[in-house]
Amino acid sequence: MRTIEINAKNFNSLIGFYDEVEKFLFKGECPWGRNLDSLNEIVLNSFNYTGNPEDDVSKIIWIDFEKSKTEIQDKRGEQLVIDILEEIFTMNKSITFEKK
Repeated sequence: MRTIEINAKNFNSLIGFYDEVEKFLFKGECPWGRNLDSLNEIVLNSFNYTGNPEDDVSKIIWIDFEKSKTEIQDKRGEQLVIDILEEIFTMNKSITFEKK
């Protein structure tokens, strides 16, 4: 099981967020399209496309989440993308999502 840390100090936009997440997609044939739908699929698969359960992500820590909340103001329809990202990270019940 793996823990990943998304550090808001490393980005200030949605594009920067995608760059940060890419650091954790190094194993297997991950279908990464740098969009919310692709991220949703990756989270539902515990960031694991190797077939080895030891590569599953069991915890996501978003460091300085409040910074991201003020900086990522993109919208999808009427909903803020930051709220969608939080929903995506809490959908997989085998992953603990922690905001610091």
